[in-house]
Amino acid sequence: MNVQQLAAASDFFILLAMVVYMMAFVAFAIDLAKAVRVRSDVRLATKTRERELATVGAPASPDSAGSAPAADLDLSEGADDAEADFAPARGMNPLTFALGAAAIATAFQLLGVIARGIATQRVPWGNMYEFSMTGAAVIMAMFLLLAHRVWDMRRLGLFVLTPVLFIMVIAYTSWYLPAAHLTPSLQNSPWLVIHVIVAILSMALFSLSAVVALLQLFQHSRESRLEAGNEAGSSRLDRVLERIPDAKRLEQIAFQTTAVGFVLWTFTLIFGAIWANYAWGRYWNWDPKETWTFVIWIVYAVYLHARATVGFRGKTAAYFCIAGFVCVIFNYTIVNTVINGLHSYSGL
Repeated sequence: MNVQQLAAASDFFILLAMVVYMMAFVAFAIDLAKAVRVRSDVRLATKTRERELATVGAPASPDSAGSAPAADLDLSEGADDAEADFAPARGMNPLTFALGAAAIATAFQLLGVIARGIATQRVPWGNMYEFSMTGAAVIMAMFLLLAHRVWDMRRLGLFVLTPVLFIMVIAYTSWYLPAAHLTPSLQNSPWLVIHVIVAILSMALFSLSAVVALLQLFQHSRESRLEAGNEAGSSRLDRVLERIPDAKRLEQIAFQTTAVGFVLWTFTLIFGAIWANYAWGRYWNWDPKETWTFVIWIVYAVYLHARATVGFRGKTAAYFCIAGFVCVIFNYTIVNTVINGLHSYSGL
């Protein structure tokens, strides 16, 4: 295959991945809707039985003398049904299909990234379009890996896939560039491979932690209402939140992914300084990209340090986690496309 054919094959695999991702998105939504319906049915059955208990526990009338005592009424069935909703899925169901489709779409996307690299004879992340597609593929690959090892992560598929599809659509419609060679300062440098790979991995982890932290805030609000004695579950959002882990578990997942991402981001700074010296003759130039990369490092360092020493927990921890990701997004979009600097991507 020639360069044009490989570039066309890359675009085809990317588009195919987006289509299959949409199928996975619909399947995740169906699974979530099914779980919400089951929970609603269980809640309704539980309330009905509670009313039956109240009736049985009332002063007996002549017609109710033969009623069964309260202890004989079995309330465990609804709880068992609810627990079954959280058990690992067996056989083909919407969740199994969604995970399988997401895995196939990720494979297609990776094929598209690889074909792009072969067509350009370089690493396939030399501009915003390529970086976005590679980053989205890594986010999904990490999610699938975590979902395979941690059952709780499978329930978050819809929430992870939503920003991934958003990134891919924006990249394909607004940042697309034809396959071409890199600018001279980026060519023939092994640090391009090392620095950007580590940056992509860390940003993928920060993306996952931000999604989880946002869900943690919603879950914390719901649990606070329950603790205050206010009934939750009347809104569709509350019913959706019943499907995902509790706020404490979500905070734990966000912290663990952020901690690993922070270590990788530290190496991003170090390898970036080495690459800067290789490309521009100085380890640090106070370029906007370098400055914001350091700001991101500071924000996440404060989050991890405060959580370990002064006990940042709950909503405060989630806000810091999300603030760090806002800085990442600003660095990734505004700094790359609006603010001129040594890191400005060609063509944007």
